[in-house]
Amino acid sequence: MGVFREIAKGAYSLLQSMSVTFRHLKTPPATVEYPAERAPISALQRNAIRLIEKEEVGGSHNCIACLQCEKICPSNCISITGYRPEGLAMKRPEKFDLNYALCSECGLCLDVCPTQTLGYTKIYDKAGYSRADFFFDLLADYRESEEEAVETLREINRKKKAEREAKRKADAEAKARKEAKAE
Repeated sequence: MGVFREIAKGAYSLLQSMSVTFRHLKTPPATVEYPAERAPISALQRNAIRLIEKEEVGGSHNCIACLQCEKICPSNCISITGYRPEGLAMKRPEKFDLNYALCSECGLCLDVCPTQTLGYTKIYDKAGYSRADFFFDLLADYRESEEEAVETLREINRKKKAEREAKRKADAEAKARKEAKAE
């Protein structure tokens, strides 16, 4: 009798495990055949940083070379130098380098950016044979269009200045009318 009980327990255990197997036959596989297929990347995944294109600046970045990201970086992997173009109040970067080999992907640089012009790339499998493979020039894509972006920013500044001047003039006229009415 004890032998039949052991056989029954074994058969029951086998049926339970087979039911789990059959339930999971319908689910898609959890793995991808890398590198032929790429896994979908979450929007929250942290990777190397990049400069985001801003439409209001003519499709260029809006970095003002404030050096806040360079100062807050605990890994010291960001290096920026800036210049002030004629006719602009804000600086523009002339060098924006990232040493991805040192980057800890903490995201502090994105949090501190006043113009929200930093974002993450979709690079998650960067490999290289030397340290130089991990140095990124973030301005490389924008060098050709920099003059156009600067001119667009100058035009935006001219419009803002004209609007401020018109508002100031309207306020002065309203104040003069109010004083004339009070007399």
